[in-house]
Amino acid sequence: MIEIILRNGCIVRWKKKQWTSYKYDGKCFIVIKDNEWAGIYNMDSIISVVVKKEKKAKKRRKNR
Repeated sequence: MIEIILRNGCIVRWKKKQWTSYKYDGKCFIVIKDNEWAGIYNMDSIISVVVKKEKKAKKRRKNR
């Protein structure tokens, strides 16, 4: 998940299914989905960007 906190108080959350990559070019944070820009945020408007790896579900082992 990507969580972006903006200066105006809004929080933007991108679930892993909604993005495939992201970029930071020094002025903007860019969210990419299938080689197309899906979101672009000016860094002057951002307080925080957090990229979290989503946990994979553990497989249950059968009792032996």
